[in-house]
Amino acid sequence: MSKQTELELLADLEKISYQERYHCKTTYDVFCHAADEYSADIAIAEHVTASRDETAKQLTFADLAKKINQTANLYQSLRIERNDVVSILLPNLTETHLCIWASQAVGIANPINYLLQVEHIVEILNEVKAKVLVTVSLDDATELGNKVQQIIERVPSLEHLLLLDDSHAAEGSHKKVSVTDFNKAIATQSDARLAQSLQPNGDDIAMYFHTGGTTGRPKIAKLSHDNISFVVQVYAGFNTYHGKSPVLNALPLFHVFGVIAASLSMFIVGRTVVIMTPEGFRNPNTVKNWWYFVSKYQVCWFPTVPTIMSVLLQQPDEEIDLSCFEYAACGSAPLPLELKLSFQRRFNCSVTNGYGMTESSCLIARVLPGSDIKGVAVGNGIPYSRVIAAQLNDNKISRVCDINEPGIILVKGPNIFQGYLNASDNEGAWVEEQWFNTGDLGVINALGHIQLTGRAKDLIIRGGHNIDPQIIEDALMSHAEVIQAVAIGQPDVHSGEIPVAYVVVKNKPQDTQQTTASELLAFCQEHISERAAIPKRIEILESIPVTAVGKVFKPLLRNKATEFSVNDLFKKHDISAHIKSEFDPEKGQVVHIQLSNSQDQDKAATLLIAFPVLVKYING
Repeated sequence: MSKQTELELLADLEKISYQERYHCKTTYDVFCHAADEYSADIAIAEHVTASRDETAKQLTFADLAKKINQTANLYQSLRIERNDVVSILLPNLTETHLCIWASQAVGIANPINYLLQVEHIVEILNEVKAKVLVTVSLDDATELGNKVQQIIERVPSLEHLLLLDDSHAAEGSHKKVSVTDFNKAIATQSDARLAQSLQPNGDDIAMYFHTGGTTGRPKIAKLSHDNISFVVQVYAGFNTYHGKSPVLNALPLFHVFGVIAASLSMFIVGRTVVIMTPEGFRNPNTVKNWWYFVSKYQVCWFPTVPTIMSVLLQQPDEEIDLSCFEYAACGSAPLPLELKLSFQRRFNCSVTNGYGMTESSCLIARVLPGSDIKGVAVGNGIPYSRVIAAQLNDNKISRVCDINEPGIILVKGPNIFQGYLNASDNEGAWVEEQWFNTGDLGVINALGHIQLTGRAKDLIIRGGHNIDPQIIEDALMSHAEVIQAVAIGQPDVHSGEIPVAYVVVKNKPQDTQQTTASELLAFCQEHISERAAIPKRIEILESIPVTAVGKVFKPLLRNKATEFSVNDLFKKHDISAHIKSEFDPEKGQVVHIQLSNSQDQDKAATLLIAFPVLVKYING
């Protein structure tokens, strides 16, 4: 009997409706199910330092469910109702899970990136009209505590502040909000399962996720219980044959990858989620001791992102038994082919690529473990969803692309969110009212394998965070001497992309000092509030390339930035080469390298192992 193709497997799965196949209709159902099925098993093992001699704080599935119930009852005592919002400004902690899942049980959860600047956090809190904010402390000697002190007075809807560490603020009130010790408060609440009448329904909104990363006005994506519970059951179904191996999670819990794929999808099948420090991968010990913990917990797979894979590759060899480790599931940003191959060779594992975004509840496509997909295709669309590449005209489908023909990736299905909170953000997001426009370019082959080739959207993805180029362009255009400014992402071996800008400045008389790139960089540092969005490089051009109809033609600038990045890297390592970049409609950005000395190829390949652009070497 021949092996089933992925399309045949998906067709078989879809013979039964997802409503019949998947029994958990809400995220609260997931924890009720897990408490019943895996009561005494460990749900969470939390490491604070990730030192090798540290004993993890553990919580069973039964106790996790009880604490979620206590937290939900605390929220209800604060008069949180179904459409009220609990914002969570916390690093990766056990309490972060309690707060996220309990707030979905009785209201709406809004996890926020605690690394954002105060202005952006305030924007999000006001956009969602947060009623409760959960955070660590009011201690203004800490960076987060200082932020919270600045936030409180600027969010009119905020009524209650719950603190994990109340040693720096007396319980009671802080000007306009009540202040409560979170852990003391939940200890007084009932841990009984919520009455059926108080539990959420599938069509209720469960989460408000902010998108846009670290810059730009935040867009708030609305994810329903149906969306999330569907995706976690699909994701869990991809991994069941691995039994109940624990998973190491160092991804942020304010991001869909960390909280949905790497946490909730594990809880539903009774796996232990090992929290690798509050800071996650930002803690040096997490990376330094990663493989030790893989062996310690007998981890067969873990979720990761390309930048972290690159760092893990650089860790020195140790006498650690990694025979348990089978594969890494990579997401969040494009995966360079050479990085994938090197990781597989070094650790004798598979790397499964995936594709998703906040708006798809984390998942659009996935390479199934054991699949023989070549290259860096992101797999097939998940069951019960539909993914097409299409040509658009005025936000309507002019035609669906042929096999292997590039087009805009459109998707629909139970995974697709309920739209943005601000109605104006929905303009252009949907094509013909049913297809979500991902903004990504790609091709789909005869087997249904999706290959992403670029982005129709111009977002710059720096280390997994989205940067709106308009923030940079607006700042530069406010400079008196700048006529035109275009910001793009320059490929980078460390961050995936870094922001760079190309500008045209006014001509000055010859005897007058001309505006310099360094002057403009200094100007950006003063006028761009987010550090991540400050350009790493600015280049002054005589003119910006445009199309026949006068629109900025960014592919030429991306070629220019790609060539600069490779040349700059080679220069630092004494490699001489001719570099030429181009955009291939089927393969995306490609950089052609002709080395002056062919003996430098191994050295060059090592340097470019994490370069997010396809590299081709030219002989002769």
